[in-house]
Amino acid sequence: MAAGEQSGDLHGSLILAELKKLDPTIVAEGIGGPMMEKQGFKCLHSIDELGVIGFVEVVSNLGRLLKIFGDAKRHFRENKPDMLILIDYPGFNVRLAQAAKACGIKVLYYICPQVWAWNPGRTAKIADTIDEAVVVFQFEVDIWKKTGTKVNWFGHPLVGIVESRISASQLREELEITDGPLISLLPGSRSQEIYYILPLLLDTAEKILLKKPRARFLLPMAASIDESKIRPHLSGRSLPITLMRDQTYESILASDLALVASGTATLETALLGTPMIIVYQTNFLTSILSKFLIQAPHIGLPNVIAGEKIVPEYLRWQFQPEPLAAEAISILENDEMQKIMREKLSKVREKLGDPGAAERVARHILNQLESVEKSS
Repeated sequence: MAAGEQSGDLHGSLILAELKKLDPTIVAEGIGGPMMEKQGFKCLHSIDELGVIGFVEVVSNLGRLLKIFGDAKRHFRENKPDMLILIDYPGFNVRLAQAAKACGIKVLYYICPQVWAWNPGRTAKIADTIDEAVVVFQFEVDIWKKTGTKVNWFGHPLVGIVESRISASQLREELEITDGPLISLLPGSRSQEIYYILPLLLDTAEKILLKKPRARFLLPMAASIDESKIRPHLSGRSLPITLMRDQTYESILASDLALVASGTATLETALLGTPMIIVYQTNFLTSILSKFLIQAPHIGLPNVIAGEKIVPEYLRWQFQPEPLAAEAISILENDEMQKIMREKLSKVREKLGDPGAAERVARHILNQLESVEKSS
């Protein structure tokens, strides 16, 4: 298995947990993270070694990435696993698929690259390197079918998983929040995202505070985030902000609004039904290149699934504290706008299928593995 970032680690761990229930003898190894390791996965390389985003960052880390790629190819030749399961992370994993196919290894791509956003024509090229696509959005089925690829959809694995352990009112009570708006800031989990996005979110929070002096802010931290990466950005600021460790879903549910970096967190926020604004920023060169490469009208997953702009997006140079704060205040002061957003997010949830997708995917993978064994 090969995952390249925290969201892939999460999805990989959900599949592994179900696979181990179905067949405890399965051996899984490759590139993963701590959540996959907890399910008995043997990490040959960690997702921390692959955690780069953007064209510039890939070039500057090329030596390390090539070494990992070389190790993977050698592993394919010497061990020849029954199947390679790729999880998202296309820049690296598509090349890994080519290497596996060259060794006669069956390749299943789980959570396929979102080629419909940045290069629809590339689906055919990826299709040549894989045996099957298992997608998490139903509209992707037709996209991959057109390439002649075997494709399956079993629902989205986060449905039924994204749940708060306590009520919104209980968390507010614990934090002693009785009035005033509560806003969650979610800058992403990777170091680069924290570097580029968190300062702008904190600047935005300061501007919101000028208009809403009773506002409070939450900063949920993923398990993979070292607090030392966060603290320097908070230094010198007098924001009423609380760092929340291992309480991401609780924080989002309790909030009136979430400012969320584009990615899996936007879908998690949608499943919890909290109004949001999607943001994203990276280095200047990558921003310029992505402007020309991304062809989809929206990049935020809730908007893509809805087929319309149901939540605002502030991307690249549009992501500025002043207009973002104004948008946030506008939503906080408009109950009808919040109601409409929640209703449309609920419809997004309905399009993601029923709970239990991870188990269904695991059963499918097990069936495919049995077919490989029979044919060999």
